[in-house]
Amino acid sequence: MRIDQLSLVVALATLCATATSQDVVPASMDGVEGGGGTNIPFGSGLECRYQCLYEVGALPWTGPRALTGMRIRPDFNNGSATPAKGFLTISIRLSTSSRTVTSISSAFDQNHGVDATWVVVDRVVQLPAQPVIAPPATGPRPANIEFAFDAPWFYGLTPYTQDQPAPDSLLVEIWIKQQPNGSYRVDNLSNCSSQQASFGALDASCADNGMQVELTSGETMLAGASYTWTISQAPPTTGVFLTLDLSNDGGLLGNPGWPLPYPMFDPANPSQPSQAFSVFGQSAPGCYMNVSPALLLGGITDASGVATISSALPAGSQYVGTTFYGQAIVLAPSANPLRMITSLGHESTVCGPLGVARIYQFYDAGNDPLPTAGNVSTGVGMVLEFF
Repeated sequence: MRIDQLSLVVALATLCATATSQDVVPASMDGVEGGGGTNIPFGSGLECRYQCLYEVGALPWTGPRALTGMRIRPDFNNGSATPAKGFLTISIRLSTSSRTVTSISSAFDQNHGVDATWVVVDRVVQLPAQPVIAPPATGPRPANIEFAFDAPWFYGLTPYTQDQPAPDSLLVEIWIKQQPNGSYRVDNLSNCSSQQASFGALDASCADNGMQVELTSGETMLAGASYTWTISQAPPTTGVFLTLDLSNDGGLLGNPGWPLPYPMFDPANPSQPSQAFSVFGQSAPGCYMNVSPALLLGGITDASGVATISSALPAGSQYVGTTFYGQAIVLAPSANPLRMITSLGHESTVCGPLGVARIYQFYDAGNDPLPTAGNVSTGVGMVLEFF
């Protein structure tokens, strides 16, 4: 096999330049608690085969990287103390992978790359005790479950040594071949919290029987999953619409002469419609269009004036960070001449899943065969620190 020696020299130079740094994986969790602490894989008396896959976009480095060890971050666990747990027999294998979060296999061996290497073999360890952390201090805890590798492992060399494409992911496999009973939680990515805020304009007169419509949405907004918006304080058993766009800037229906937020009435004469609503011949005093309706979804309120509207979000980690801007439009026959009222705008940002996936399977080595496949969860995985 031919090796591009010049490229390899450049790659090794990069490795030498970065080998002394310490990097949190996923990178977005540097200084941030994962929010989903778990007893997987250390909180059982059973053996466990466990993999975490981290897409390149979740890594804090680019290109080749020398890794000489890793630390696992324990769960903050509300600041409670955790006793040491020992002794465990653990092996760790690292690999690059062509798999991604969307193509990860439940079969463990299908996720490895050609450079899969055991960097820790049958090491007997004790997981360290974690002290009480008193309020007002918050997580995360220091990553102190440390594994120095038996030998350095080199991420990202396969394009130079194996004529392979650049890796799509880093795969970390932890094989617990023996552990005593007892809980031990590690920091773990789980459901994320979407950044949300209200925006736009809404006057007190945009109401029905003194009630103004509210638009809220779910706490966790994940690409590829169904997401729900809730419209409340609306009239009972009436039609509602959720208008969505990827921006709250510009003009209504793309017309720069109708800048958002755009009134559904003539500000100089509220009993008359604004230019955009003149086609309806009626006005909705105090109501505004805060979002241009790129997408319109409908529903009906229940007897308490509440409606929920759900939609599947596009899949792919490239959508993490995308903000959806929404607004409720409600049919209210007695509210105003236009018989419609609106809510303030409501924005929510896709917060996950990050480019992380977990596969695991507990088993009893005395009675069960070695597992070849496990349970797959996307957007879930340990927070690690490499050095």
